[in-house]
Amino acid sequence: MDGKESYFQTALSDFTFDVAAGGAIRHLTDRGYSVEQIMRELSYPVPRARVEKAVYRHLLESRILLSELPAENDAVRIKCLQGDKSVRFPEMLAKAIAESGEENAYIECPFGAWMKKDEKRLEQNLACLTGREREYLLGIRWEKNIMYHRLNDRMREIGLKLVKGTEEAWGFWFLSGK
Repeated sequence: MDGKESYFQTALSDFTFDVAAGGAIRHLTDRGYSVEQIMRELSYPVPRARVEKAVYRHLLESRILLSELPAENDAVRIKCLQGDKSVRFPEMLAKAIAESGEENAYIECPFGAWMKKDEKRLEQNLACLTGREREYLLGIRWEKNIMYHRLNDRMREIGLKLVKGTEEAWGFWFLSGK
């Protein structure tokens, strides 16, 4: 097959996939479903790798997942709140989210590094989470060593459990205009 035919076949395959399952995957991702849950909901079998790729792409495109924080400049100010085990931390986190807006609040996620180099550390740190929470995190393709996940309700709950249940230094990042 020459390059043009290969390109056409890939484009046709992507289009067919998007019509058949892409919209449903994006919708279920927006509702907070894990990759496993999405696979159970689809009306026909889709390979896990294809679902993971579609979920990852959608999380990036919707800015729920960032591969890096934007550079701080005249238009963007970045504030970090280190997670701590104090009783007041959940209140401090809620206040910071309210000030910046949920769409500008992220938790630093080192899961990509741990998946690639330190599975024992990954398992230890995820032990404090429910099976559903672990399933959600493990279904994301953490393609970079450190990424940033928006602090929506699910990730705020997961983040608070990670702060309380692990010895890691969890960073919570807030973006705002100057």
